[in-house]
Amino acid sequence: MQKKIILIISMLLIVFESLSNVRTAYASDDEMTKTFDKGSSYYFIHYNGGEQEIVLSDSVKLTLTDWGDIGKSTVKGKINIHTNSSNHASNIIMNANDELNEITVTENEKIHYRLVSSDHYNVEKVKPLKLHDQLTVIAENENETSIEEVRTIDEYGTVIEKKGLIYYSIDENNKKVEISAEAYNSLNEPKQVSAVSLGEVTDQVSSEKVEKFNLLKSQSVDGNPSINYASHVQGIGWMNPVADGETSGTEGQAKRLESIKISVQNAQDLGVKYSAHVQKYGWMTPVTNGQVSGTTGEGKRLEAIKIELTGKNAGKYDIYYRVHVEHYGWMDWMKNGEAAGTTGEAKRIEAIEVVIKEKEPTPPTTTNPKDPNLGPSINYRSHVQSYGWLDSVSNGEMSGTIDQAKRLEAIQISLENLPHTGGVAYTTYVEDYGWQDSVSDGTTSGTAGENKRVEAIQVKLTGEISNHYDVYYRVYSQSFGWLGWAKNGESAGTSELSKRLEAVEIILVAKGGNPPGSTDKPFLTAPSVVYSTHVQTHGWLNNEVNGAISGTVGEGKRLEAIKINLKNSSYSGGISYSTHVQSYGWTNNVSNGEVSGTSGESKRLEAIEINLTGEIGNYFDVYYRVHIQGNGWLGWAENGMKAGSEGLAKRLEAIEIKLVPKGQGEPVSEKAAFKEPFIVFLDPGHGGIDTGAISGGYREKDLNLAVAKKVKSLLVNLGYNVIMSRNDDSTVELIDRPKMANDLQADIFVSIHTNATESGTTAASGIESYYYKYTPGYPPKINSAMHNDPVRIARSMALANILQQNMVNNTGSVNRGTNGETLAVVRESAMPATLVELGFINNPSERQKLFTDAYQNKLAKAIADGINHYFSIY
Repeated sequence: MQKKIILIISMLLIVFESLSNVRTAYASDDEMTKTFDKGSSYYFIHYNGGEQEIVLSDSVKLTLTDWGDIGKSTVKGKINIHTNSSNHASNIIMNANDELNEITVTENEKIHYRLVSSDHYNVEKVKPLKLHDQLTVIAENENETSIEEVRTIDEYGTVIEKKGLIYYSIDENNKKVEISAEAYNSLNEPKQVSAVSLGEVTDQVSSEKVEKFNLLKSQSVDGNPSINYASHVQGIGWMNPVADGETSGTEGQAKRLESIKISVQNAQDLGVKYSAHVQKYGWMTPVTNGQVSGTTGEGKRLEAIKIELTGKNAGKYDIYYRVHVEHYGWMDWMKNGEAAGTTGEAKRIEAIEVVIKEKEPTPPTTTNPKDPNLGPSINYRSHVQSYGWLDSVSNGEMSGTIDQAKRLEAIQISLENLPHTGGVAYTTYVEDYGWQDSVSDGTTSGTAGENKRVEAIQVKLTGEISNHYDVYYRVYSQSFGWLGWAKNGESAGTSELSKRLEAVEIILVAKGGNPPGSTDKPFLTAPSVVYSTHVQTHGWLNNEVNGAISGTVGEGKRLEAIKINLKNSSYSGGISYSTHVQSYGWTNNVSNGEVSGTSGESKRLEAIEINLTGEIGNYFDVYYRVHIQGNGWLGWAENGMKAGSEGLAKRLEAIEIKLVPKGQGEPVSEKAAFKEPFIVFLDPGHGGIDTGAISGGYREKDLNLAVAKKVKSLLVNLGYNVIMSRNDDSTVELIDRPKMANDLQADIFVSIHTNATESGTTAASGIESYYYKYTPGYPPKINSAMHNDPVRIARSMALANILQQNMVNNTGSVNRGTNGETLAVVRESAMPATLVELGFINNPSERQKLFTDAYQNKLAKAIADGINHYFSIY
């Protein structure tokens, strides 16, 4: 077998002419992330709006500069690529959402990322380990047809792939069956709904509002103004114009409105002005009288709209409009420039109805003396996100919204028709502010215009009325729905859970009468996790709560046992845990304050698993991290993950445990939270029928194996898990070597070889090491996802440099340096990889050293120490 001696290094010039000045790193509504291979990694970026730099590789940097829009749905940035021959920067726009996005760096290189808005900046490269399909019902119809969207998400909640829509119907056996899109559309032909029918649609708009607006088509004829409008719909284009309350758009087809045209007909000195809120762009510049607001051909959804009348006669009329929004359906009517729809929620408008109505004269004020026979009435109204103040309701009616993800921001409560003296006092618990000062009798409690959610409420009667009546109230809370009824100043809602109130009901009941419903759990508080550790020489320490440190740091003291419990929980269930104990391994699960571990046996805890059980696990995640010997604080684990180490003989020294509302915790990494012995894959080159280079009666394959075995022995003594591609003189195919390492998910790959020139003896001598460098003519066969990963390449270079320097220092041999090459074993390995050449077998003096036990020991120690040094860095 002839060996290489001179490597011809060809530099790949990066061609930028094909890239525009601004790269767009986001996709349209319908685009699927098809280019992300299983097993790949992506960057998870928590962005806070400041300028931040992310080093993707030695030659590529990504700089985030600022938010791209007010809604924080995009981020402005810059890609800078530096080579020996050029330096090039390109502006980019990045998506901020729950989806996996892609940036093209060069023609052959792309990176994937997910970016979310956060108060604190953080970037982590993560590899999805658990993928599952998420089904979301996006349309349900009275004819029992429905549409579900299928998205594949990982354990971080990132949308890895949009698989599209599935259409369903109910068959003759009353079973749910999948149907085609064509069949679904046939069963759900868009229906034109006239304004005359609005008064009958009581399931979508309250009869009171329809009556109040009197939106009848008859008012838009016989010389009265008429409002005409047409919408541009996804997949359909411009629809035929409609007028005066008719529906423009579609329902139940999951199709977005993309733009709209509105005009006034049959009127003098009356026009219309309107502005659409468009995906990525925000509020567009207002247009008038039939002009287009929105986009066409860009695949961007309308999310909200504002419409108002203009001209001399605008004061004589009101313009009313409502929109059908993804997931929410028909929303409340808005008028005269108010915003209809949503912003910041990435929800599409699917249909719209618009009506002009002549203003009604202000009704005269009439007296309404109290009737003592009617009994007292409690009246209330709420200020709701994006809607403002809703109409007043009374005596147990609902104020607010349900399943629209709208926060209640303030409330006013008053009494009428009192048979006794007194009033009503109330207070709200407001985001960031806590409990507000008590107010009474129609005064506002909460905030308006500050975007702060109300999380809880207390209401009580005052004066003589409180001796004759109880006031009951209940709230609809985010994630929990309707809670139980509270009364007479008790708290209703949640505390320390960051959950918004969405609706409230209040009613008076004769003193001592039966409550209007269940009084179970009207108020939910964040439970506390309480824990204590048994520490070497200290014994049991005092209890710690909610994230505080239990144990010691900097004293070299082992944890020997632990007790964990929950307090102040509003939920059923508990907490269970298991520890990994020196000599014993994993212990059986215990729960709710029981001891896990040992005392008096001088046995260290090495790792721990903690889980929530029962109902509480539906609402909270348990997070925990440990401080271990030699490594300090490891990363956070959650919900039964292992935290600590195993097989490394490292003691736990301290622990922190906390509860986090479900799904609101930071991303965690199994590798960051739990340390196992690093897997080192050693590859003794050649073997079996492949002898490698032969010179002076010596065979390369024998030397490679001898040195590899010595390296393995040294690494095993240091606590590493070492796997070799061959342990004897057997034949192993070239591609099988990296495949074995990939299947084992090894941490590094080191291939050991001996050099030779093409013929005869040589004066060439010395040691050299190689890392992978991409060459188009040698594409990867089994490692397309990771072969050119910038982190892998950077760490491969570091590993090669460390081993090279160690071997040269230990042996005094000639330093031939490190180089990049597309050698098969370093190309196809998914982990950092290097190939080392120990010396020249056909150089007589070097061969004489290479085949001595003493020189092999020097080489082996240099390689083992270098690997140990590498893992102290990475």
